[in-house]
Amino acid sequence: MIKKNCALGGFLLMSVALFGQVNDLPRTSPEAVGIRSAQVTAFFDSLLAYPQTEIHSVIVMRHGKVVGEMYPAPFRAEYKHTQFSCSKTFVAAAVGIAIGEKKLQLKDRLVSFFPKQLPKVVSWRLAGITVEDLLTMRSGFVVDTKMRNVSLHWVQAYLNHPMNADPGKLFQYDSIDTYLLSAIVQKVTGMNVLDYLKQKVFNRLNIRDVNWERCPDGIVTGGWGLYIQAESLAKFGQLLLQRGQWHHEQLIPAAWVDAMMTRQVEFQKGGGYGYQMWTCDYPTAMRADGAYGQYIIVVPKEDVVVVINQCTMNDGAKERSYIWNTLFKGMQGKPLPPSEDYQRLLRSTYSLPLLEGELTNKLMADYLGRTIQLQKNGLGWSSLRFNANDILEITDTTGVSGQVVLGHQTWNTSAVPFHPLNARYRVKNQFSTIQPPFRVGGCYAWQADELKASLHFVDWMGSVQMKFSFSGDTVRIVAKENYRQQPIAFTGLREPAPDRQSGEGPGKSR
Repeated sequence: MIKKNCALGGFLLMSVALFGQVNDLPRTSPEAVGIRSAQVTAFFDSLLAYPQTEIHSVIVMRHGKVVGEMYPAPFRAEYKHTQFSCSKTFVAAAVGIAIGEKKLQLKDRLVSFFPKQLPKVVSWRLAGITVEDLLTMRSGFVVDTKMRNVSLHWVQAYLNHPMNADPGKLFQYDSIDTYLLSAIVQKVTGMNVLDYLKQKVFNRLNIRDVNWERCPDGIVTGGWGLYIQAESLAKFGQLLLQRGQWHHEQLIPAAWVDAMMTRQVEFQKGGGYGYQMWTCDYPTAMRADGAYGQYIIVVPKEDVVVVINQCTMNDGAKERSYIWNTLFKGMQGKPLPPSEDYQRLLRSTYSLPLLEGELTNKLMADYLGRTIQLQKNGLGWSSLRFNANDILEITDTTGVSGQVVLGHQTWNTSAVPFHPLNARYRVKNQFSTIQPPFRVGGCYAWQADELKASLHFVDWMGSVQMKFSFSGDTVRIVAKENYRQQPIAFTGLREPAPDRQSGEGPGKSR
C-alpha cells in the first residue's frame, strides 16, 4: 500500500473507525498479478504531473486485489469525496436490481409512475418515454441545467418540461434523466436509492460510510451527489467486473451488468454510452464518469479496476490514456518475478505542491486579531481574521466561522463548521444530507511582502490558492479555485486597531 505523507491536526487523530471502512480489499504486489511496479509508479507520476489537475486519490486493482494506491497529502484514504455524475452508474445498478425483482421493466413508461404530477395535456412524446430511454439519455427532454436551482418539485417540473426529440431517438446527456430514474426506484421499492442500495449492495460490500444528496422533495438526486470513499468505489467497480457477484452471492443480475457495460448508444464520432456508463478507448473498458474527473474504470479484458478522484479542468481522454499506455505497458497474464521497484513503490510518498517561502513577515503584526471585512466574492466568505501567523479564521456569508491552522512547508488539517467551496452551490437543497464539519488541509508561505495560502477541502473536491497583498487598511486578495479557469480578485478592509487603554490587543479574544 502506498504510504501517505500527511501532517495531521488533532481532529484527524481520532480513531479511523469514525471515518468508516478502509483497507478491506486484499493487497498484493503488482508483480504478483503481472504488472510491473515501475509502471504503477510511472502511472502515478504521470497523473500528478498532468496540467490543471489535482489528484485526490487513485486505486489500481487487478484480479480482485489492490496493487497500488495514492492519496497525495493532504488527502487520505478515510476521506469521502463527492462523485458528481459518477453517481449515475450506481442508480443504473439499483434499476437493474429492481428489474430483477420484477418491480420494474425497461419498457415501463415514465408517466405511469407519477399520475398526479402530469400536465393537463400529456403529449405523445411525453407518454412515450420509457425507463430505457432515461437509462440511455434519450428521453427527448430539452436539457435544462438550471431547473434544479429554482424549482422545489423536480419531478413535476420536468414532466411539464418541453421536449425537442422523440423518445429513444436523440442522445442528450442530462442528469435529470437519472434523477427521474431515482424517483422511479423510490416509487416501486418504497425506499430511496441510497437505502435500497444499502440493503441490496452496500452492506454486503461493507460500504457503510456513504451519503447522497436529496432534492427538496426528499428524493435522492441520482445524477449527482454521491459522497463516498475511494475504496468503496473500487469495491463497486470490482462488483461490476465480477458481473454483480460478491463472495458467491449475486447482488446485481449478471445479465444486467452486461447490459450496463454494453454500448447501447453509438456516437457518430466514435465512442458510446451504455446504461449510465461510458465506453473507453480500450477494448471492453467502460467507466463511471463524473465532472472534474471522478472515475471508476472497469476493464474486463485485463481484469483491472482503476479508481480516480480528483479535480481536473481537462476532458480526461489523455489522462485515461495513461492507463492503457503507461500502467498496462508490459502487463502480463501471469505473475512477474519480484522486483526492487516494488519496495520503492511502497516507500513512495505523494503530496500536492507545498508553498515555498518564509515563515513570518513583519507586516502580519498590524493585522493579527483584526477582522478583515470582505467585498462580495465568489468564495461565499464575508470576513477573515488572522488569529496567529498560521491561524486563519474564516466567516461565511451565513455567519458561521471556523479556524484553519496552516502548515509551513507541511500540510495541516483542520475541521471547520461551514460548507466547502462547491461548483454547484446554487442547487436547491444542497448539502441536505451532508453536514459539517468538513476538513481543510492548508499550508502557507510569505513570498516577499505577499502572503500565499493553499486550502484544500479534503473530504469534498474544492480548493483555493490565495494571494494576500497588504496596504494600510486594505487587503487585496486574488483567489484561484481549482474548478474555475479564471481567478477572482476582491478586497477587504481591516477593522480599526483596538483601544490600547482597554487592554485589548492583537490576537486577544473579544
